[in-house]
Amino acid sequence: MAKATDTLSDPIELPGTPDFDSYPIIRRPIGATVSGGGIGIEWDDGSRSRYHPMVLRENAPDPETTHPVTREQARMLTDFPVDLAAASVDIDAADALCVAWSDGTSSRFHPGWLYAHRPRRQAPDSDLPERAIWSGDLDPSVIRVDGSNILRDEEQLSRWCAALHIYGVAILEGVGTDPTVIETVPALLGPLRDNNFGRVFDVVTKQDATSNAYTSMGLPLHVDLATREYMPGLQFLHCIENGAVGGESLLADSFFIVEKLKRETPDLYEALSTVPLTSANKAVDTDYRWTVPMIHLDPKTGEPLEVRWNPWLRAPLTEEFDTADRVYRGLRRLFDMGDDPANTVTIRLKPGEMLGFDNRRVLHGRTAYDPTTGSRALRGCYVEREELWSRLRILARQRRARAIRT
Repeated sequence: MAKATDTLSDPIELPGTPDFDSYPIIRRPIGATVSGGGIGIEWDDGSRSRYHPMVLRENAPDPETTHPVTREQARMLTDFPVDLAAASVDIDAADALCVAWSDGTSSRFHPGWLYAHRPRRQAPDSDLPERAIWSGDLDPSVIRVDGSNILRDEEQLSRWCAALHIYGVAILEGVGTDPTVIETVPALLGPLRDNNFGRVFDVVTKQDATSNAYTSMGLPLHVDLATREYMPGLQFLHCIENGAVGGESLLADSFFIVEKLKRETPDLYEALSTVPLTSANKAVDTDYRWTVPMIHLDPKTGEPLEVRWNPWLRAPLTEEFDTADRVYRGLRRLFDMGDDPANTVTIRLKPGEMLGFDNRRVLHGRTAYDPTTGSRALRGCYVEREELWSRLRILARQRRARAIRT
């Protein structure tokens, strides 16, 4: 079998990586050993890492292992010997790890890539900005971003994406009132999601309203489409007109509220994070329903991943009396906290502004408005949350590449 790389004859040039990212050399390896079937690395800060041989071998950057165009793995795990081990290891003049394998092949690894993928590093999503949980005292300036040149300005795009992830909400200013904005700007993140309201929907008063959103009534805090198996991750609302009396937007961070519930009444938190509740829509031509606990927890961290908060689309609860009582007490407490101005931010959207928020985290609502006093017209759409995460990673990848080139 051919060697795993043909660059071993030129130890000064760094090897490639098995992906499209760039890796700054934060720490340099100063020693390597074969350690109990694994490969041990000592770094210049005194720390040590021990890699499983298959973690390295199946991610070797040579063209036989990693496709040179797609960067996807070109060999199956079962293509390698089950007892594959490192026969010898060394650190070359370019600080790359060189491994001679027991099957006669050899590999060479970039030190920046090695350090980024060391065992027991942070969680896979640690490359995203850290979230900031907030209450009613949120400074509105941190979620306002200039969007006047968002389609061409990478810095505006980066600030917008960061605010959306960190705070779960961002207001893009200066995007104008062209009705196509709702299609072009969110598409910077990824494809718009089709749904039972349409790919793009108009939030205006309708005589034949199919949702409370299409009336002038006030809307309590809620998330959208909790009735769907995959609740939309992001929602965007572009303000085209807002001249009516009333119609202020209400926002709250459900992660803050449920954490407060957990501290104050852990038994009620436990009920809402374990007892399945069915969300069901009420419509003539659709019948969506989904049953999960209202507070969905990350199985690894135990922290909330999403909160399916919707006051008016819950199907009748069929739990035993005592369980139902705990659920209702928990819901009442949560809804009371949502109504507390100390936990809620009130804003009035201006024409030419676009509100975006994490629909699995941030609750939204509005005050009632009087349609006889002026027009209120918003256009909305949904995009999946993973599109935002992907865009944030790509933007960070581009910054790393520029930094390494300079």
